[in-house]
Amino acid sequence: MNEKILTPEQVDFFKLNGYVILKNFIEVETIENWRDQIWQHLKADLSDPNGWPNSYVIDGFKVEPENQIFGQLPQVRQVVDQLGGGLFNGGGGGVLAHWPKEDNEHQWTLPNNGHIDGYGPNGWSGGFMLGATTYMYNVESKGGAFVYWPKSHLSTHEYFLDHPTHIDGSFRNKEGWGWEIFSDRSPEGPCQFTAQAGDVIFWHCFLCHTGSANVRQLPRFGVFARWFYKEKEKMRYEIPADLWKYWSI
Repeated sequence: MNEKILTPEQVDFFKLNGYVILKNFIEVETIENWRDQIWQHLKADLSDPNGWPNSYVIDGFKVEPENQIFGQLPQVRQVVDQLGGGLFNGGGGGVLAHWPKEDNEHQWTLPNNGHIDGYGPNGWSGGFMLGATTYMYNVESKGGAFVYWPKSHLSTHEYFLDHPTHIDGSFRNKEGWGWEIFSDRSPEGPCQFTAQAGDVIFWHCFLCHTGSANVRQLPRFGVFARWFYKEKEKMRYEIPADLWKYWSI
């Protein structure tokens, strides 16, 4: 049995709030390796902003070797196995960049709404359970942070209990729909994940989240990973009354 990283208090916090933050969770050596590889991939340099690209998705980038990929790191896998009882597969993801903008810092605002993952062009992919996010560089307020709505996993769950057929993505067929149908229901407003490089936030699949504008000096490289239930076809369209039915917590 793998050692449990999360304390009972951290598990309770995750269940109540939909996320848990682990400080200094990724080793400095790993972070430095990621940094070296991404700048080589971009054919750019941190010290030369004039050479920075402007792409949000870093296409074609993959950390080498494979065991250094964020979602494959041993300590990350331990947390996932603790939460999912070994029944969550995946750990793939990628890097999303928020490059500094010249917007006036005083005009910066938090996003108005957040989305939930798992809905591509073909509707609900099914079985998405857990996400995780970390940074390659420190991210301060207004620096392009990952933004989340605490406790919104509970209000999103309530929405789907009230509208179970919408789990397939048909909520997007409603005239004038927007992601605020979820984030506006949240009992709490948006929070920035301001953090040091290597801090990790694990978040429930129903937690509303989004990115934010970066008006600071450093690019924000957000590293993401996601996990799905192993037998997702058995529960793809199920909205269990117990939100934790397919978890081990």
